[in-house]
Amino acid sequence: MINFFRKIRQNLLMENKTGKYFKYAIGEIVLVMIGILLALQVSNWNQDRKDRISERKLLDNIHRDFVHNKVDFDSLKAIHYRALEGLEKLVTLFPLGNDSLKYAAYKKYNLQMEGMTYYPYSGSIESVVNSNALQLIQDEELQKYLVSWKDVFLDYKEDEKVYYDYLTDFLWPYYRDAFDTTGKDTAMNLATRNTIKFQNMIVSRRNYLRGVIKAIEEEPIENHINEIVRLTKPKVE
Repeated sequence: MINFFRKIRQNLLMENKTGKYFKYAIGEIVLVMIGILLALQVSNWNQDRKDRISERKLLDNIHRDFVHNKVDFDSLKAIHYRALEGLEKLVTLFPLGNDSLKYAAYKKYNLQMEGMTYYPYSGSIESVVNSNALQLIQDEELQKYLVSWKDVFLDYKEDEKVYYDYLTDFLWPYYRDAFDTTGKDTAMNLATRNTIKFQNMIVSRRNYLRGVIKAIEEEPIENHINEIVRLTKPKVE
């Protein structure tokens, strides 16, 4: 093809057709430029296609992780709400005295005292945010949620930590010292549950758990989880 164009130029010069030569040369330059632009367009299209494939893989990984995160967070909420309900009812029973009905209710509500800390899957987001891969994600709203996720999660964990630090540092040590955990010394355990200190410890636990519930309801963590799930969901075409 190059030899073909070269022969045309040589013939035009040999025939002394300078005007036609310049017109031809300009036309050839235009054709070359068009070819370059088409090649660039094809290259850009191909790169964009590769980027969209990479983006979809990233979104699929994040979506999978945050579907799990949503399930875990829903379980966390249910456990904390159930525990708070039990604590609220326990507090209304004080003082227990020697009332057998109150003790039966105490045992029932005490079974609701489960706990759960939140450990979401964050590896997929961290790998995106800490690399240039974030640029592959076109949705600017999603980018904001991904970038702010770590701070939102850590803010929630601070409130959760306050509650579990109370359990670990104060309540459980108190239980070990004040109760016969074998259950053999029922008189001792009964006397402990009728002390003001025990009642105050339960009230404090309730108050700390209220702080966790407040964090769940008022901080943006749940909204972040739901929005990341929504924005990474594959679009139905």
